[in-house]
Amino acid sequence: MTALVVYESMYGATKAVAEAIGAALGEHGPVRVTEVGALAQEPDGGLVTEDVDLLVVGGPTHAFGMSRPGTRQDARQEGVPVLSSSIGVREWLEEVRLPHGLACAAFDTKVATPALPGAASKAIGKRLRKLGGTLLVEPTSFHVQGKSGGLVDGELDRAGAWAGRLATRG
Repeated sequence: MTALVVYESMYGATKAVAEAIGAALGEHGPVRVTEVGALAQEPDGGLVTEDVDLLVVGGPTHAFGMSRPGTRQDARQEGVPVLSSSIGVREWLEEVRLPHGLACAAFDTKVATPALPGAASKAIGKRLRKLGGTLLVEPTSFHVQGKSGGLVDGELDRAGAWAGRLATRG
């Protein structure tokens, strides 16, 4: 199984989850983990090719859904360097082309407390289905401690276990 994990991350938590997912998927075959802006700058960055068996896409939850240019600008003003400074998953999903029926999964990071509605993963999953992808599991959230407080203890292990389940369904 060949997997592609595409992520958007502001302060590093979503990147850490993507890397944990990639490490677990790597036990089942080749995997590439890449930041969405870097991927979008590649010549074929808007095309997921037929050699990919599983596409996993994740990003932070901003304002109850996927980030937008305005919410990414707000994140940059927090005074902490951001990782995804060009485009986000939202913009990439507006341009990307997938093989029909491609196995997909969606994840996000969102604050644990307070428990707020909305999740970027749900919107990501909806867009992946609209593009012809097949979701293997329900979109999943991994929890962080505040905007830039890092992941809640145990979330990287949970991300690895989640990816292991993806690998056996893909």
